[in-house]
Amino acid sequence: MMTPLRPTLTSTVRTRCKPSTIWGVYESLKWESFNATVTSVKPNTSGSNTSGSTKLSIGMPIDISTSKPSFSGSTFLESCFKDQQSNGAITYTLNLNPLASMTQTYKIETIKGGETEVTHGVRYDGMLKKMYEGSVAESELRESVENIIRQAEELEKANLGTSS
Repeated sequence: MMTPLRPTLTSTVRTRCKPSTIWGVYESLKWESFNATVTSVKPNTSGSNTSGSTKLSIGMPIDISTSKPSFSGSTFLESCFKDQQSNGAITYTLNLNPLASMTQTYKIETIKGGETEVTHGVRYDGMLKKMYEGSVAESELRESVENIIRQAEELEKANLGTSS
């Protein structure tokens, strides 16, 4: 499998949330709760390679709908890895038409000082990519990162409340 190219537009935010908590939000497959351009995501259970679980893995088929750019159909996770500290990345591509595609990347990294860096990125490719470039703005990427961090913070607070 080919390594996806780097995103051309990214937004990164640092947080004190644990990478495992943020990864849990991704694995919930409720991406519309943090990414305003995604209207729905669900595992594609029609494929024979699907185990029925929502554990994210490379090659996992998903059905996804987006509002910007408009897309509704099936794709798969091209890249998906998580290390023992829950650092990792998820990459998928939407084929918008035969001559244009959009690749979305979600990345989690632990940095010095115990902080976690969350980066969301997008890249457009193909002969007709100019038709779609700019449909997702940097401010929307930043908002999606801030939203996922907010959800992770709420989960961590809820877990602290139940463990006391």
